[in-house]
Amino acid sequence: MLIHNYERAQQLMQGIFTKNVAFNTTVFPVWIGDSNCFWYEHETHTGKEYRLVDAKSATNNSAFDHSALAAALSEAIEQTVDANNLPLRDVCIDLNPTIVRFTAFDKQWIYPTETGICTPADKTDVVIAHQDCAISPNGKQGVFIRDFNLWLRDFDNQTERALTMDGEKDYQYGVGVCCFAPIDYSNVQIRWSPDSTRLFAVQRDTRQVKPFPVIHHVPQDGSIRPQLEERTVALPGDAHVETFRLLAIDIKTGRLQEANYRPIPVTRTVFPFFDSNLGWWSTDSRRAYFVDIERDYKTARVVEFDTHTGATKILFEEHSDSFIGLMLNSDEPPTLIPLPESGELVWFSERSGWAHLYLYDMETGQLKNPVTQGDWLVRDVIKVDSKRREVFVHTAGRVAGRDPYYRYVCRVNLDTGELTPVLSSDHEICAVTQLHQNTMMSGRDVSAACDVSPSGDFAVVTRSRADEVPVSLLVNRDGKTILELETADISGLPQNWQWPEPVKLLAADGKTDIYGLVFRPSTFSPDQSYPVISHVYNSPDLTWVSKGSFTNGAVYGMPYLDTAALAELGFIVVQIDGRGTPLRHKAFLDNCYGWTESASKIDDHIAGIQQLAKRYTYMDLNRVGITSHTAGGMGVVGSLCRQDGFYSVGVACSIYDGRFLPAGLLGERCEGLSGPTVEHPYPEQQVSHLKGKLLLMNSMIDALAPAEGTLRIVDALQTANKDFDLLLLPNPAYGYTVKRAWDYLVEHLLGLQPPEDFKLTTSFD
Repeated sequence: MLIHNYERAQQLMQGIFTKNVAFNTTVFPVWIGDSNCFWYEHETHTGKEYRLVDAKSATNNSAFDHSALAAALSEAIEQTVDANNLPLRDVCIDLNPTIVRFTAFDKQWIYPTETGICTPADKTDVVIAHQDCAISPNGKQGVFIRDFNLWLRDFDNQTERALTMDGEKDYQYGVGVCCFAPIDYSNVQIRWSPDSTRLFAVQRDTRQVKPFPVIHHVPQDGSIRPQLEERTVALPGDAHVETFRLLAIDIKTGRLQEANYRPIPVTRTVFPFFDSNLGWWSTDSRRAYFVDIERDYKTARVVEFDTHTGATKILFEEHSDSFIGLMLNSDEPPTLIPLPESGELVWFSERSGWAHLYLYDMETGQLKNPVTQGDWLVRDVIKVDSKRREVFVHTAGRVAGRDPYYRYVCRVNLDTGELTPVLSSDHEICAVTQLHQNTMMSGRDVSAACDVSPSGDFAVVTRSRADEVPVSLLVNRDGKTILELETADISGLPQNWQWPEPVKLLAADGKTDIYGLVFRPSTFSPDQSYPVISHVYNSPDLTWVSKGSFTNGAVYGMPYLDTAALAELGFIVVQIDGRGTPLRHKAFLDNCYGWTESASKIDDHIAGIQQLAKRYTYMDLNRVGITSHTAGGMGVVGSLCRQDGFYSVGVACSIYDGRFLPAGLLGERCEGLSGPTVEHPYPEQQVSHLKGKLLLMNSMIDALAPAEGTLRIVDALQTANKDFDLLLLPNPAYGYTVKRAWDYLVEHLLGLQPPEDFKLTTSFD
């Protein structure tokens, strides 16, 4: 029965960003001090257990007595605490003796296992007592944000004083994220000088940025009258965008020294300014450095800043005919590593056509040597071992005959470029970095996780493939397995689960290799005929095809389980990373330059599906749909306006229209300051050719996909007298829109009536 298909699909959807479907799919190790010991969270069906691993002795034990801690915490708060699912956050474990520090029930706690007593942290515990502060290297002071200004707190005498006075809502100190991202005021964007006497700070300026009004038609406070929210958003081509003013502050005198440099534009990174390594200090506590990227992304500079005089000097700069990226995947932090102790910088560049690392002398600004080179790429930096003068990296595309997206862990000598593979197989080998986006999306306490030990002697890696169970290993620096830490528990998957099939195909140009996944329902039979669905994400920011299973896939496994759920309804669902997407060579990505929405070309999806249909006769090309129901570009609408009529049903939700995205996000990076350089029609200019069934969905308050993009299409469809379906929601409702997408595809591709009154509950609801 169809209702059972929906229930299995819901089961998979509930596994996104949770552990309801698969457990222990990725291990996030938190190393303890400079030791070779780490702890991690082991997931159970009832909660979690904290495990302690000693890499040298190859042991893996419970980190502490969970029942004893639960009893001690229960006594302290006078209510029952579940030992099988301890409600701990911000966990820090010390050894010899074992002391567990954590946050629970809105308080910070200290639990020494020797005493077995859980007590609130006192004011002498600086790290816990002042979590709203950026703490100085000497541990005596902290900087925090109050009323848009920077304030200094002295921990000894508990005094506070303002360091800045002119902060305001549109001119805030200490915040450093693009306008679409929420501000975390506890993550103060300053950097202390090594001697604890000065601050390197930013002040974000949006005073001249035009408003982008949003109306809350159904206010969440329960009121009746619609509410107007005035957001400030710079759109591509605007005269003014949000910028950073760069300055230094003398802690003793309070003197502010502005950098003698124009304000720098806020460019694409979901991580705050200093967390992205875009600003740092030299060891002399006088000079600071920052990275400046032009609005059009064609030039990037590294600049020296004398914090005493304000003088600045460009050390080196790089240019591109298309655009410069400081990382391959735009939801990852920039791949550049300052090395202040040696006066160097590991710089990321695609100047050769491939992503590689280069070592620069920060005294002279001269290139010392390429760290890596060749017709393959560095995906990201895992860790730098300054003592051994080597860097741990993820590489991809080095092994002929393998999927070029698969990552491997390697060590590279900074001076000679000698590369030593640590772990490489026909798998996705994932090592977590301290700034890895996946950790941020896991919803777990893993902000301090890093897979390489402080000594550089050990690493924790997860070996995975889209069609295999993940296995997490502790290995030494030469790749020898010390311990098998976890094999994922997949007991939450539907009965007769069908692993997705990785496929290699040819792009529409007939010569470029492209890669994808084919998802089949758990009820699959090769003797039946199935409608086919393209599950697309037409954006140059992200790949959409998972290389590892579950949390080791793209966007922490969200498109993996979402697509598997869609297949459960009775479809063959195909994902493809077409030309114009990242994680390949630069020319592959530049296929979309000049026209943002051409990323992951629809022609490539059609060509791939046609090739697959020749292999698998159960794929019915008379019933082909396309969906971006989890958000994406304009590919769905344009696909239904094609002359070939390949697609007959489409569902588009939260359309990413480059004209309405923040200027620093995509539009100006991929199209320059003057708009598209490739002549093309926008969807509203194509709808006179619309064929088939189209469902448009959008929230009226979506920050990244404003409803204005969808409404322009609606207006054009109405003018062209075209039939279509529309769902505009006053507030986001993820589960509801996904369910409506399912219903629409089931009705118009399977020809079945969706089950009545089925309410989809997802991990987002």
